[in-house]
Amino acid sequence: MNLLNEKIIIKEKIHNPSKQEIDDKTYGFSLFSANINKFIPNIKRENYKILFEKFIYHKALSGLEQYCMDYLKSVNIVNHSNISLSEITQSSPLIFASFHFGSFRLYNSILYELGHKIVIIIDETIMNLQKDDLLFKVKPLLKSKKSSDFIILSVHDKTSIFKLKQLISDGYIMSVYLDGNTGINVKSQNFDKSFISIKFLNQKIYVKNGISKLALLLGAHIIPVISYRDNNENSFIEFHNEIKIENFKNKEEFISKSIEISYKYLENKIYQFPEQWTSWLTIHNLFMRNITTPYTKNEKDRNEFNANRFTIFVVKSSYFIFDLFDYQSYPITLELSKALENNNFSEIDGTLLEELKNKTIIH
Repeated sequence: MNLLNEKIIIKEKIHNPSKQEIDDKTYGFSLFSANINKFIPNIKRENYKILFEKFIYHKALSGLEQYCMDYLKSVNIVNHSNISLSEITQSSPLIFASFHFGSFRLYNSILYELGHKIVIIIDETIMNLQKDDLLFKVKPLLKSKKSSDFIILSVHDKTSIFKLKQLISDGYIMSVYLDGNTGINVKSQNFDKSFISIKFLNQKIYVKNGISKLALLLGAHIIPVISYRDNNENSFIEFHNEIKIENFKNKEEFISKSIEISYKYLENKIYQFPEQWTSWLTIHNLFMRNITTPYTKNEKDRNEFNANRFTIFVVKSSYFIFDLFDYQSYPITLELSKALENNNFSEIDGTLLEELKNKTIIH
């Protein structure tokens, strides 16, 4: 695969979209804008569009890079851990814990080519979408050793723990994405005992603690892994120092702090390269959204659409206003969407116009 040509095609599609492609991205852009506003408020609103285009570009790269073996060879490995990555037999079970950031798919390929037997634990939805690609498209491209292997298990499979115990005894290492195994209750905001709250990007979010419990059960060390691209699109993969139960006061501290430490590595990279995190479109599922932000009117009435707080998106030819602060959407007509986008309010019914001003949609 010619990755350079593929990059050119991606950029062309991003910068010259069709009307339908523009409409299709409005919902994603609304969520992206709301989440950037909440988690990195120092980014100016006028920069959101460019940042979103970069986000789309890097997300596309994450899918393409895994098919380019020349790019895989060029990856820079930075090993801060105390283990030798080329050593197939380890003294303790290992869980490589990564995130959907940068070239996040490549570290599994690198470990595979080093001869590791890897069991990847992922969300069942992702498993159904990507399992065949990994096993039947990516795997045949890799230079395997006699010991190399890939096995994929669903995080929701109740028999997975028994399979894992056997695989660990057979010398497999584990690979997980901490920001991917969100479970089935996050959209309903049901953060039960399988979640812990952590501070992330100066906000409180709820994340699954199953991996740290699994590490405790199996006596495994957690190795946080972060992949990223520098400003020249060179890929780096950082393997950080092992997180071990013996370094904590008790089991409870290990379960919570090991996850928080791992997310801290992600946080540091997000501040450097925010466009490279693909979970910007789902992070709102990991905090409570039962908020109501008061409408604040300008001292001087500018009589224009309040783009600081609201966006407009389209889903299947239906139009909506989206509140970036409260994550609420309101259905509107095509005519009203055009009027708001063009700041032309002369044809809007008086009662509706007053409501729009009271909610500061027009201010």
